[in-house]
Amino acid sequence: MPKISFEAEDGVTIVADFYDSQKKKAALLLHMMPATKESWVDFARALTKAGISALAIDLRGHGESVESKSGKLDFKKFSDEQHKDSIKDVEAAIKWLREEKGIREIYVAGASIGANLALQCLTLHPEIKKAVLLSAGFNYRGVETKPLAERTALDQKVFLAAGTSDSNCAEVADKLSDLIQGMSSVKIYETESHGTDLFQVDPSLIGKLIEWLKE
Repeated sequence: MPKISFEAEDGVTIVADFYDSQKKKAALLLHMMPATKESWVDFARALTKAGISALAIDLRGHGESVESKSGKLDFKKFSDEQHKDSIKDVEAAIKWLREEKGIREIYVAGASIGANLALQCLTLHPEIKKAVLLSAGFNYRGVETKPLAERTALDQKVFLAAGTSDSNCAEVADKLSDLIQGMSSVKIYETESHGTDLFQVDPSLIGKLIEWLKE
């Protein structure tokens, strides 16, 4: 799988892995914190086998996405405002998929703060019809989800998964499901595992998500 890079609008270089299915569908994958694009490897490979390309990015300040015009970035030193700027990485990734790969049918999946960003992405892109949220929160570093859920469109669908012993993530999943304007599905696990770690709790979750994306 080739490693690629592109620039966000504010000059941050985003590094990503692109898993090419040779089809014109793709999923944008947004990791949790602290984690990197590699946390999506198993899901990305399964997506590719199912005919859906995958673009897993390192969000700014994580992994290899540490270069900017103002110097090195480290997410551990970010303010909430700097974390909120990660949506610019998401926007740049969507632009790359469209302009460099000609992909028009895009899905987005996120874990933890990546889930919150994925929901924000839906509100900014009504043409994106499906999102997967693993362990979303009401407010991760300033990215608040209740108002975002209320701004989703009627034809957008969201799949939420969370663990009962993972802070209040199960409560968040249920509440966001109620607020989402379109159809939503919720899967709750008896676990404290968070984000992409849910794939270890239920290895079949990957297949379930892919089946849901392809419906």
